[in-house]
Amino acid sequence: MANYLAVFTHRRSFPDVAEHLVTLNHGSPGERHDEVLANGWALTWLSHRAAADVVDDSSLFTGVAIDDDRERFYFGACGWRDRGRSMGGTELPGCHLRIRWDQSAVTILGDLYRSMPIFVTAVPGAVMVSDSAYTLLHLRRRLGWPVTADTTVAASLVWANSMSAQLLGARTLVREISYVPVSSHLQLSLESPGSVHRTVHTPVRDHFAVSSTDYREEIRSAATRIASVVHSVASMGEEFARLSLSGGKDSRICLAAALLSPVGREQALFTCTNAHEQHRLDHQVVSTLAEEFGFTLGPKKPVTDPAALLRRFPRPMGMWFMDQALSYFPLKLQSYALRTPGPFSIAGFGSELYKGSYGLRTLEAVVTSIARSRPDVARAVEEVAGESLQDAGISTSEHLSAEWHYLLFRNALHGGRFVPATKLGLRPLQQTNLVALSKLAPEQRPELLSDPRDIPEDLLALLSPALASRPFDRAEKNRSAEQVTSRLRALGGPVSWHEVSTYTLHGLAEDVHGGPLRSLENMVSADMPTGRLVRENLVPWVDRAASIIAEDGSLPDWVELAEQARTTVRDTTIPLGHARGDLGRVLSVAEVLA
Repeated sequence: MANYLAVFTHRRSFPDVAEHLVTLNHGSPGERHDEVLANGWALTWLSHRAAADVVDDSSLFTGVAIDDDRERFYFGACGWRDRGRSMGGTELPGCHLRIRWDQSAVTILGDLYRSMPIFVTAVPGAVMVSDSAYTLLHLRRRLGWPVTADTTVAASLVWANSMSAQLLGARTLVREISYVPVSSHLQLSLESPGSVHRTVHTPVRDHFAVSSTDYREEIRSAATRIASVVHSVASMGEEFARLSLSGGKDSRICLAAALLSPVGREQALFTCTNAHEQHRLDHQVVSTLAEEFGFTLGPKKPVTDPAALLRRFPRPMGMWFMDQALSYFPLKLQSYALRTPGPFSIAGFGSELYKGSYGLRTLEAVVTSIARSRPDVARAVEEVAGESLQDAGISTSEHLSAEWHYLLFRNALHGGRFVPATKLGLRPLQQTNLVALSKLAPEQRPELLSDPRDIPEDLLALLSPALASRPFDRAEKNRSAEQVTSRLRALGGPVSWHEVSTYTLHGLAEDVHGGPLRSLENMVSADMPTGRLVRENLVPWVDRAASIIAEDGSLPDWVELAEQARTTVRDTTIPLGHARGDLGRVLSVAEVLA
């Protein structure tokens, strides 16, 4: 991603770090801002329009925050400035990073669901923080700092599963680089020239606490918030709300929220790009809905030159390394973004928080399953994943501990795939109160909530009974009009347009810039293939990775897996972006060993 880089140094310990940053920043002066901190410490901040991220003389903010309780959006430092110091400690949804400091310490916090990643690395007297673990890896090498492969993390990633398609814990493949997950933040003491950061953990349940067991009230309030936030984005301007639709249930909840609002119906952009034969049914379902419910698929007005609206990334493979290497392994490449910031990318991602992604099991059960065939890998998974769960206050054996793990890692790293191109991604289905209710043990669940997997269906029924009873891409998802009506009686009837609120806007969405920093792009090899990723361009990179792993020899399992990857990348029946990220894992391991 490389949206930002924060470097904290003590002048006595590391006077040379600043010179390296000057070299990095050559030609992009607007991407750097410097702050003098207390006791000989300094902060160098790299981001888009870095000086504009200054809130006041003791804090920075980049991105967007959404306060559902106060019904407000905060865009950039100007918007955050309006919030006031009295509200400074609460973690909010959105996609942002904030840094504050005083005479004794620095505190670094992210958004509630960690859409904006935080990685950290340090030596005594210098701490570096970025959304790109790859950037930190290469900075360590430039500075001559040690880079050590974490063999336990490498062993855990031998398990080929979607759960390990991204980090399994706060530890990364580099022992000296850590991820800061949901419910954690960083602190750095300024009282010693040799300080390093510490990661502060709070129980994840403190952030997702059950406030009421009245399910009817809680599900209705969540549905109303979803409708209100989509309506508020649509109200910002034509096509500011950009909804990507499929034939499934999750995106239909967002569609229902948009169509509930007259402004949303009129101004939102609805698209379905799943025209490929493999997803042909998606397009058929969405096209039928568009005709029946009277919304337009595609731009609201003719576009004479679509390419002029886009900012293309010439080396998407380089973007993948900066964005995903060491953290998220599927080869999902971002090749373009909107040229003008402002519009929101709205998606139905988040319902897995309720219906479950890992079989509604304990982490202990997951580890037991792995141990049947690979006890050594199971031990590594248990160590890496279990440490982070325990840091978050969750035992590996307790109810739904694997789903808590999903919240801490996959929901953040997979759900934040929009960040390489924009900070303005909206995931309205992520509702804090519903996360809390969905994690209750069966005997603790409130009346009307017999199964948390019903939550998405209830949200859709409340927002649009008609859409809830229309066919989906798979017949097993369908519900009859009678079933929907019966459920709505229990839930108090559908949400009406008159219950929807318009959030107050602080700052301007157009001021929230995103995408890779020019200052950091030169860390990616100039030999990276340009244009869209095609198999023949990837083959030499996988071959190179396999050679590095074989020559190193310290990870025997990975020598075999790398050889398998050489076959996989040449097999045209296997998609390059396979969900388990087998090729990306090999590329990442090799990057650490190189």
